[in-house]
Amino acid sequence: MSIYKPCDIRGLADAELSAAMYEAWGRELGRQLDPGAKFVGGGDVRDSTPPFLAALVEGLCRSGLDVVELGLLPTPMIYYAKRRLEADGCAIVTASHNPAAVNGLKWMLHDRPPTPDEVAGMQRALSPVGRSSGQGRGEGDEVGWVKRSAAPPTAGKTWWGRTSLDPPYLDLPRGEGTISRPPAVSRHRTTPRTLDVSFDYVAHLQETFVDSLAAQLHVVLDPMHGCWAEKARRYLHAIFPQCIFSTIRDRADGRFDGQAPDCSRPENLHELCAAVYHQRAHLGVAFDGDGDRLALVDDEGVVFSSEEAVFTLLECLGEELRGEPFVHDLKYSDRVAEFARRVGAEPLAERSGHAFLRARMCETNARFGAEASGHYFFRELGGGDDAIYTACRLIAWLARTGRTLSDVRHGCPAVQMTPDLRVPVDQDEQQEIIERVGAAWAGFPRIKTDGVRIDTPGGWALVRSSVTEPVLTFRFEGLDWHALDDLVKRFRGTLPEEIGDELWSRYRAAMGGGKT
Repeated sequence: MSIYKPCDIRGLADAELSAAMYEAWGRELGRQLDPGAKFVGGGDVRDSTPPFLAALVEGLCRSGLDVVELGLLPTPMIYYAKRRLEADGCAIVTASHNPAAVNGLKWMLHDRPPTPDEVAGMQRALSPVGRSSGQGRGEGDEVGWVKRSAAPPTAGKTWWGRTSLDPPYLDLPRGEGTISRPPAVSRHRTTPRTLDVSFDYVAHLQETFVDSLAAQLHVVLDPMHGCWAEKARRYLHAIFPQCIFSTIRDRADGRFDGQAPDCSRPENLHELCAAVYHQRAHLGVAFDGDGDRLALVDDEGVVFSSEEAVFTLLECLGEELRGEPFVHDLKYSDRVAEFARRVGAEPLAERSGHAFLRARMCETNARFGAEASGHYFFRELGGGDDAIYTACRLIAWLARTGRTLSDVRHGCPAVQMTPDLRVPVDQDEQQEIIERVGAAWAGFPRIKTDGVRIDTPGGWALVRSSVTEPVLTFRFEGLDWHALDDLVKRFRGTLPEEIGDELWSRYRAAMGGGKT
């Protein structure tokens, strides 16, 4: 499976990634900006991150950028530093919610995340001439550089940003073995600066939520041994000094204590649910590995579904949304768009994936955005997401209204749908299966924005390729539980037998044996 995903880069740290690759990616990012452009970089707490981050910074410096290294931080703090410093770009060594053995790279140039074509450009920059190395590195691969015996075209001149004193290596676009870009201006290696942005980040949130200083809630935090470990409790207590913040799994661990730091999976939140219930807390908040996503547990120890969470945030923002665009994940229940219209927002559906929703936020200047995996986007964050900021919005709202999260949950619209049902399927087979499904349901309305969504009189079904894992993701919604069961059974019949059986097994497990 390729390490180059639609939104970012991810692969096995030991087998598919290397420091040389990160240095080459740093050079390629730097090539796309003017010499001296300001660029911030950081990474998550994985054991493999420090050497990769050092190599990335080296590549950025060799491309002539003004590099500010932030160290190991939650992704939202790196985005904050980019905005605060008015930097031209940022890059983050992380694999988000994936297991510790995986690492990767996220980046932004100017105010936009990369497009799939731009991710492919990073692959081309790394591929040796005459080869297509899209699957990571292999034994003996010469990564990112091609040995050349010839002298540079013009002695004393620059060629692709490297001076004639640099032979016998030339930075070439990989694949065809020919120069396809014009000569660049001279770039001299710079020296990175370091910055501790934590005080400024917390001060900004203190100022934002100064009217909620009197909030008195008990909140249980679960950083899942990720980037918010040893930080979230201190920061939130500085913002809400009269609240009680207790924690579980609050030690930063590059191996995440052997568990994938994925807060979107309810099975990973049992410990948080128990802590909230036994401590009689008002709510629980879990963060993923790099700290940009969150999940909610109410005062009854119940995990909020993705729909319940977005209903709550739409109600929390309330009048701020009137007449404003709201960008939402195509995977959400149809009830989400209906609820958004009820509070006065203008819902805009977008394909799943952090980069796609963030880009749509910027294009439309939307007030709020939500992805089903737990990313929540805000205009005041430059269209970006920040799990701590989202938690602050909820704490301030609950304190102001006196409501409980369980009360909010009980008032949410009824939804008869599945969570994400992830079925392992080889990447090379995924598109063929998606096309097979589309053909089997040719008589029904279909939306092909992201995979294929089939609309039927009794509900809808969606199958799409995951942007982060080698799986097909299925989601279903029915008008009632009987319609949902029937839809999944019919959908199962259009799939290859082994995949259909696995889908049915996961459906029944997710729905407690199935609703009939």
